[in-house]
Amino acid sequence: MKILLLNQFFPPDLAPTGQMAADLAEDLVGIGHEVTVLASRGNYLGGDRQPERSSWRGVEVVRVAATSLGKRTLAHRALDYGSFYAAAGWMLRRLPAPDVIVAMTTPPLIAATGLGARRKGTKLVYWVQDLYPEIAVAFGAIGDSALHTRTMAAISRRVMRGSAQVVVLGEAMKEKVVNAGAGRDRVSVIPNWADGNVVSPVPHESNALRGDLARGAGFVVLYSGNIGRAHDVSTMVLAARKLVDRKDIAFVFQGEGNKRAELELGTRGLPNVRFAPYQPRERLAESLSAADLHLITLSPSVVGLLEPSKLYGIMAAGRPALYVGPGRSEVGRTILAERMGACVANGDVPGLVAAITARAEDRDACREEGARARAAFDREYSRPRRTAQFARVLESLP
Repeated sequence: MKILLLNQFFPPDLAPTGQMAADLAEDLVGIGHEVTVLASRGNYLGGDRQPERSSWRGVEVVRVAATSLGKRTLAHRALDYGSFYAAAGWMLRRLPAPDVIVAMTTPPLIAATGLGARRKGTKLVYWVQDLYPEIAVAFGAIGDSALHTRTMAAISRRVMRGSAQVVVLGEAMKEKVVNAGAGRDRVSVIPNWADGNVVSPVPHESNALRGDLARGAGFVVLYSGNIGRAHDVSTMVLAARKLVDRKDIAFVFQGEGNKRAELELGTRGLPNVRFAPYQPRERLAESLSAADLHLITLSPSVVGLLEPSKLYGIMAAGRPALYVGPGRSEVGRTILAERMGACVANGDVPGLVAAITARAEDRDACREEGARARAAFDREYSRPRRTAQFARVLESLP
């Protein structure tokens, strides 16, 4: 089967959607499919230009010229999106026709470009990571009844109805896309994944990053990843304040995003809080394993519109997770089903504090939760299992 993957970013760029695209593309090639990726020559954070044509582990990569201003402002992002829409649409009509176009959601609704560029016999699979325009409305970036919101919603409905299959990350997201126009029988739930060969448990005593993060504390609570509009920062801040006198517990925040400033302001002067830089992919196992416990948060307004994918790397590292957010999310469901942590509601600061202190005071029980997390990962949530599930969806298209 000839498959074209359409996404703005692809490795060596560090964008998370690009990494997911690379994992799927590599594994599809590994089972005999012919895969081409169409991406931008620009980078996720702006700047450097990638070559127009290259090969990535058996995958042909075609990149189009587009602006590369990065994420600093909405205007920069909009220009990068717009130029990629135009360039990708132009290139799709010049590349050999694939059997299937798998379109992701970077930039939003790029699947519409794939839908419009289809030729006879080509099917579209819409791989939804973020649901637009609903998520932009939830963030307050656009108004609920604005003309451009209604236009995006109409485009979204057309894509949902025109896709041979819509792939979503959880059951809550499935209900959202069905409400947005997708036929229920054409929606597949395939949560994201992590690579268990890249991320595996690293014992604290042999972990070079543990000392840098702990700085003498015996128990490290780590938040690693994007600190953005979708995340509940205030509950974490208030929990850190409540535990300021517990010198054995350290909160470490490792990531960037437009809510990082709010997080830094709320924790300013707290001796139990540290900030750390992102680690390269090759040190991800050490970084995630340096924690005793991980935090994941999600704001109520975006449940079903996105799913935090960091859970799967945490599971691969053999660590438990505390989730702050709506219970209907795939993350919350997984944590409870696999008994690998706990879930608390947004704003439940006493509940979060109690969950952290219980694990700090019973390290054996905490380690058992981590062991269950890795066992569940190997059984159900690893990259080979998920990409094989994706391949079955593609191979079964009518």
